[in-house]
Amino acid sequence: MSMKPFQAETRTIIEACGALMEDDHFVYASGDHGNGWIAKDIINLDPRLPRRLGELLADAVRHLSFEVVCGPAVGGLITAQFTALAAATSCVYAERREEGEEVDFLLRRGQDTFVSGRRVLVVDDVVNTGYSIMKA
Repeated sequence: MSMKPFQAETRTIIEACGALMEDDHFVYASGDHGNGWIAKDIINLDPRLPRRLGELLADAVRHLSFEVVCGPAVGGLITAQFTALAAATSCVYAERREEGEEVDFLLRRGQDTFVSGRRVLVVDDVVNTGYSIMKA
């Protein structure tokens, strides 16, 4: 399956709302540096945009077998909800926990029990290095 149609529409949405920033210097959550950034909060101002992006993501991963979509809070939560809605499946979110220098994400509020034994698709709003997804 070619990802080009999904990628093209995704880029069009991100550019059209002014969320794409390029050719600058950014420090990502992982500590890595890059020259591009997507201002996802701009996208989320119009709920039709993250809804459509969730539909595109759900279509792109439809060949995978999953029962639950999980997103690291805060940003991945919106992506997870719209992706789960489009995939007609359940949604949970992982909460960030910091202990000193250590950062991880936990399922709380009974969500850990809910996902136990189920195949979970972990998504995030923007993936630069995969740091939050790996932690979740």
